[in-house]
Amino acid sequence: MALTEAGLLKTTLLDYPGEVASVVFTPGCNLRCPYCHNPGLVDPQNFPADLFPIEEIRSFLRKRASLIGGVVITGGEPLIHEDLQTLIDFIHSLDLKVKVDTNGLYPERLKEINADYIAMDLKTSPEHYYRLGLQGNKNRLKESIEYIIGSGIPYEFRTTVAEEIVSIEDMKKMTVLLKDAEQWFLTPFKPGETLDPSYAGKKSPSSFYMEELLSIARDAGINSSLR
Repeated sequence: MALTEAGLLKTTLLDYPGEVASVVFTPGCNLRCPYCHNPGLVDPQNFPADLFPIEEIRSFLRKRASLIGGVVITGGEPLIHEDLQTLIDFIHSLDLKVKVDTNGLYPERLKEINADYIAMDLKTSPEHYYRLGLQGNKNRLKESIEYIIGSGIPYEFRTTVAEEIVSIEDMKKMTVLLKDAEQWFLTPFKPGETLDPSYAGKKSPSSFYMEELLSIARDAGINSSLR
C-alpha cells in the first residue's frame, strides 16, 4: 500500500518524548481493535475526506521545520506502507527526528526503516489477537520486540487496557515477551468514538484493575508505569 495521503496534527507536546512535534496519521491498518479511537483510518473504504496529499504534508513540514524537533508517524499502522522510508528520509533531510508508532506485525519493514524512536503497541497475549481480527502472529511480535530491544534505538512499549482484551492471564503471558524491555506503559481504555460502537459507552477499567496489571509487570522485573 503506497502512502499517498495522511492526516496531520500540527503541534503536540505529548507524543514525542522531549520534543515539540507534528503528527502524521497514516491511513490503513491490519488490525481491527474494537476500542480504536481513529476508526476512520482503519478501513480503506471509509477513509475520511480531510486527509492531505502527502506532498502537502511535505510542504507543511518544510515550513514548520524551524519550530519543531520531530515528527511522529502513527496510524492506522504506518508500516502497512511499503514506501514509509521515503517519508522518513524526507523528514530527516529537514534535520528533524522521527518517531514511529507500530503494532509490531511487520518486523521485516521495522528493521528496514531508519527511525529515531520506536513505540510498539503490544495489544494482548499473542494467542488472543483473534479478538483484534488477526491470528497466527506470535513469531512476528516476538521478532519485532527482540529487534526493538536490541536495536539501540530509544523505544517504549505500550498497551491499551480494555478488560475484555487484556485479562490477568493475558498480562502474565505478555510479561514473558517483554521481560527484557526497558519501558512499558499501560493506558486504560477510554470511551468515546470507537471502531466498535459497542465500546463507545463502555467504562474504563478500574484503578484497582490497572494497578493489578501494573503489579504483574513490575513483579516480572519490567520498568512499567501507568499513563
